[in-house]
Amino acid sequence: MAEPLLSPQHRTLHARQRERLARRGWSDIDRALQRPASYCHPAGRIRRIETHISVVYLAGRYAYKLKKPVDPGFLDFTSPAARQRACEDEVRLNRRFARELYRGVGTIVREGRVCKIGRRGRVVEHVVKMRRFDEREVFDGLVAHEALGFPEMDALADSLAAAHRRASRAVPRGSFGAASTVRTQMQAVLDNLAKLGREAGVHVPASIREWCEREWVRLAEHFEARRAGGFVRECHGDLHLGNVLRRGKRVVMFDCIEFSNALRWIDVASDLSFLLMDLQAHGRDDLAARLLNGWLRRTGDFGALPALRYYSVYRALVRALAAALKTRGGSKHQPLTEVNRYLALAERLAAKPRPYLLLCHGYSGSGKSAASEALVSLIGAVRVSSDSERKRVRPFALPDTRPLPPSAYTAQAIDRHYDALLSLTRQVLASDYPALVDATFLKRAHRERFAALAGSMGVPVLLLDFHARTCLLAERVSRRTAQAQVHAESDAGLVVLVRQLANEEPLSAQEWARAVCFDTEVAPDAFEHLKYWRALLERLAHLDGPALSEEAVSPDAMAAHV
Repeated sequence: MAEPLLSPQHRTLHARQRERLARRGWSDIDRALQRPASYCHPAGRIRRIETHISVVYLAGRYAYKLKKPVDPGFLDFTSPAARQRACEDEVRLNRRFARELYRGVGTIVREGRVCKIGRRGRVVEHVVKMRRFDEREVFDGLVAHEALGFPEMDALADSLAAAHRRASRAVPRGSFGAASTVRTQMQAVLDNLAKLGREAGVHVPASIREWCEREWVRLAEHFEARRAGGFVRECHGDLHLGNVLRRGKRVVMFDCIEFSNALRWIDVASDLSFLLMDLQAHGRDDLAARLLNGWLRRTGDFGALPALRYYSVYRALVRALAAALKTRGGSKHQPLTEVNRYLALAERLAAKPRPYLLLCHGYSGSGKSAASEALVSLIGAVRVSSDSERKRVRPFALPDTRPLPPSAYTAQAIDRHYDALLSLTRQVLASDYPALVDATFLKRAHRERFAALAGSMGVPVLLLDFHARTCLLAERVSRRTAQAQVHAESDAGLVVLVRQLANEEPLSAQEWARAVCFDTEVAPDAFEHLKYWRALLERLAHLDGPALSEEAVSPDAMAAHV
């Protein structure tokens, strides 16, 4: 016989009664795990860390996570079987990201009146056993101490792109990742924040709820198309900076969502958005831009861009809700600083920006790729790389780094390639991101087509002319050819360079009027400093539109990010 429906009040009382029954004996286990003698290895001084659904015990070289017998509404851990299953799921799912950290599921046994970690005795509980790591290497601490930089973002982009590439696409039965589910999840967060507003003084601007509804209506077909296209996958689900670890030159993600299929089977764009939002919440828009461009370069999934801002707003509201729940447990006079920080970020992310288009111009070996890669992190643009996209078959396909045949470089093939770059650029601009296209643009027809696209979309356009002496161009492409096994995105060698020099179509007077020139005969790290880009920043601040406010591109506003 089906269980009768309960009102919310009776359901809450029912859950509390189950929690009280489940806690019988659990407190004995909790106390036991705080004693070094309960472990089968040297434990030293035990450190206990409690969250709303679990307790972690740091004991010697290992950490043990014990699920609490609770039912907060979004999960039910009140039965031993549910807690055991959650432990097994946590180990299985997290080994996709951090196999070296997750050692397995351990048992807590009772011998007489004593509880301990072991195999002999009556099993009374299960725990997740992990290898301990240096907590100073977690990203949220690193960013707070200004110890997080581009190398960590590149390593994170590598790890995340690989995880998304490997992730299962066999979505279980249900509406996971569908437009209706995306809307329900957003509404649940907004409703909970509204409820807390009455209890803890949290105020969510009405404009945020209205924006979320408008954006969902606009993106509903996009959500469905992404799901049909296989971009809803078994992701991490809780990918904020506190769940990312630096281990040497590698980056490891841990503590994924194990208790909810709906929160884990999501669009890869939603998974990525949590990290981007958290970096922006810490004032590091430059690192967020570096991560976004690194992930796009490794995946080619430019189709993630249209909904990325919506997902980022959702993640900011989730963090605001989590912070509000913590505040509710403290003093009524406890400031809501963290809550308001995330709400302010949600408002900023929801504000529609004015995109613009930057076109690189220069021979192979001119340094435009290295320079433009540094630039997009400073200005928050999305980079479309000719070299990367030329060898990409489809999003998430492993790249073929072998040199392409001569047929790939005929005039007709080059025109088709610029057609593909134009399509990607249109997608970036339509998603309200500034776009930078890294290609040679030596032919006037190609430049005119991109300028026409910008004009049709009402987007300002500038040409970035990168130049160096011919002897240095030859030296660079020769060195790159010799190192092709290390860097194989570009096939351009001396023969290609000579052909470019002979067949270039110079910029017209009208094109020179919207060009900014850069001498690349500088140290590579010069590209990461504002002084090098000052002429461009001044032009961006005064574009017809304007494309950016002066505050957005001023050296003072950006100095903290360089």
